[in-house]
Amino acid sequence: MMKARVLVISQDLELLEITAKVVENEGHEVVTCSKPKQVISHIRRQVYDIVFVDVHMHEAPYEKIIEVIRKVARETQVVLITSYAFPDVSKHDSIDVSSYLVQPLTDDKIRNVVARTLRQAKLSRESRRLLSTVTAAKKQWEATVDAIDDPIFLTDFDYNVLRANLTTYRRLGKGVDEVLGHKCYEIFHCSDHVLGDCPGKRAMTSGEMASDIISFKGLKQRLSCDVYPQVFAGGGLVHHLHAPTVSFDTQAEMMTTYERVFDEAAVPILLIDVEGYKVVDANRQALEFFAREPERIFNIDLENLFVPAESESAIGSIMGQLESKGGGFRTQIVDGRGKEKDVYIIANSVEVRNKPLAQVLVLPIDLLG
Repeated sequence: MMKARVLVISQDLELLEITAKVVENEGHEVVTCSKPKQVISHIRRQVYDIVFVDVHMHEAPYEKIIEVIRKVARETQVVLITSYAFPDVSKHDSIDVSSYLVQPLTDDKIRNVVARTLRQAKLSRESRRLLSTVTAAKKQWEATVDAIDDPIFLTDFDYNVLRANLTTYRRLGKGVDEVLGHKCYEIFHCSDHVLGDCPGKRAMTSGEMASDIISFKGLKQRLSCDVYPQVFAGGGLVHHLHAPTVSFDTQAEMMTTYERVFDEAAVPILLIDVEGYKVVDANRQALEFFAREPERIFNIDLENLFVPAESESAIGSIMGQLESKGGGFRTQIVDGRGKEKDVYIIANSVEVRNKPLAQVLVLPIDLLG
């Protein structure tokens, strides 16, 4: 769990004590402030992840307090403590706040708001970082990179393929295990070394997008290759292969879709080999939710992800979904720390080189409301 710095602003001493106690018990660092005039000094002296602001302030309007916070700390998440019942809090929509804590306060309310706000902050930071690299994108595409007809794949700076969309596998005529972990020049160029005119090499050196039209022996086709350097965990290169006539707007839209799905998926997603019942890929949210490092989840037996009493029926339900294309089901998984979690499973069938696979969405029950 991320340890956060939290500031609680209220002239209600009991409210300060209750909120601070719960937040501290969750392992976070808490500072309280009962004098609105001291807010600016607190904000300038320390960077806070979350600031709770009580609407019932006597010495200063809470709107002004939030305005002061926003001038100094744009990234700080502001949570408004209000006595208004939903949906009346919509009257505050013009105020730049991240969430609401509605009185009467309870320990669970405070804990849930803190956890939800920290999740939102993390997603917002990642979203801003990724979307800033695609300034020409004009709209959101549907949330699946596998809908894109062009090959798109991700490599690290050593040219090892980390991820690829289904079009890449189909065009190569290769399975997941024949692509992931292999050098891109071996897969796409049938070569034992990096090409001299490799746009990936130029993108890595310059830190900017590089493009060239190259003959891909592995695809038996001459294509335009656009390579975008990305700053995610460890860094890497995103490759987009397409016909040379594809417009810049289309390229930007493709990149937006890729980044949103592979790096911004808000729920855990697994790719399952339905013949061997093994995990062959997992997105970042899945790694975090299952509390497992990549090497401890890839190629793991599917049954080991569920609590023992649920594993057989869960696998059977997944297979049933793939055959009937029906709705999801509720079950329990067990993460790498042995913690059991209630989830809702939705499985969709896909096929790569005549090999049946399943894309499995693992939705935490607490996110479904």
